[in-house]
Amino acid sequence: MSAWSLLALAIALAVALPCAILAIECLAACLPARRRAAFSAPPPRTVVLVPAHDEELCLPDALRSILPELSAADRLLVVAHNCSDRTADVARAAGAEVLEVRDLGSGGKPDALRAGLAHLDRDPPEIVVIVDADCRVAPGAIPALAAAARSHGGPVQGDYRFAPRGEGSVGSVSSLALLVKNVVRPLGLARLGLPCLLNGAGSAYPFEQLRSAPHGQGSIAEDYQLSIDLALRGHPTRFVPEARVESSLPVWRGAALRQRRRWEHGHLALVFHTAPGLVLRGVLWRRLSLIALGLDLLVPPLAFLALACGVAALAALGDLALTGQRTSAWIALLAGAFLVVAVLAGTARIAGLRTAVGTLVRAPLYVLWKLPLYLGFFRRRETRWRKTERT
Repeated sequence: MSAWSLLALAIALAVALPCAILAIECLAACLPARRRAAFSAPPPRTVVLVPAHDEELCLPDALRSILPELSAADRLLVVAHNCSDRTADVARAAGAEVLEVRDLGSGGKPDALRAGLAHLDRDPPEIVVIVDADCRVAPGAIPALAAAARSHGGPVQGDYRFAPRGEGSVGSVSSLALLVKNVVRPLGLARLGLPCLLNGAGSAYPFEQLRSAPHGQGSIAEDYQLSIDLALRGHPTRFVPEARVESSLPVWRGAALRQRRRWEHGHLALVFHTAPGLVLRGVLWRRLSLIALGLDLLVPPLAFLALACGVAALAALGDLALTGQRTSAWIALLAGAFLVVAVLAGTARIAGLRTAVGTLVRAPLYVLWKLPLYLGFFRRRETRWRKTERT
């Protein structure tokens, strides 16, 4: 086999693996739900922690959705982190406990969480639920997260969705891509009895586990890194589909692209640098949870995976034309089929078949919109946390 054929085969196999993992997760999401055991224990003593940086405009909606979910024994703590607006005043007016924090401002949300958890040391709760300041929780979400974190004895992630705002067809495809990442894939893993990654807002933790965690140090994909750190300590994350939390994508395209740059550059760094080692540790330590988490982490963002499929197809066609070898072409074709099946099954499971087909039709425009972002990963990678403008 020629050097070109070996290269084309290696590319095709490297792309086919994450496509196959994605297809398995999305198809598993279509399986019947597992029966959950009923718990009659009293609700755990819970603190809802809201990290906020200059969020006076969106914070009231978040607090209005959270407050009715709290029992008399629960607390609501807003961490006003390096704020230059009325975030703290708005939170106090709504009846929340407020912690105002000033620091160097380089760490973003993880620094706000650390400050809030240190504040809670004085009167620690059993469970901490984290909700971002731009989110709205559905009825029953907070009690469901708190009860699941207690019964699981570890971190749990809720159903975290984004609604498009002002981005047209690109925005609608983007929100559906996030739906696959945040809801469909974790749901499939839950159906298989496997752990998932943390996806941001709408998560809950036993206080002591979260207090001692590194909080995503070393990665701008801080939620993914936190779930990895906790899993390595023996606390894998479980998905709780009953707990829905909703947010909106940024209106301004520049802000949306910056948000995705941070998310996806951090994710891609973990794909290349962390996922293989996580799988290897799982094999050596005989821990299925780490193997599953590492394989899940190997799946890059959907647009990047689509571009990778295109590269694999071009390499395979070149191999076919130059040497007549068909192996890489068949593998590349199979990878593309896995990707299409995954997107169709994933979006159809949640949004219906018509929406799924429409997503595939509009996907090429979305992939092209993402191309500069991925080129930037190899040329000038995002390495620091920056807040996303909401409007």
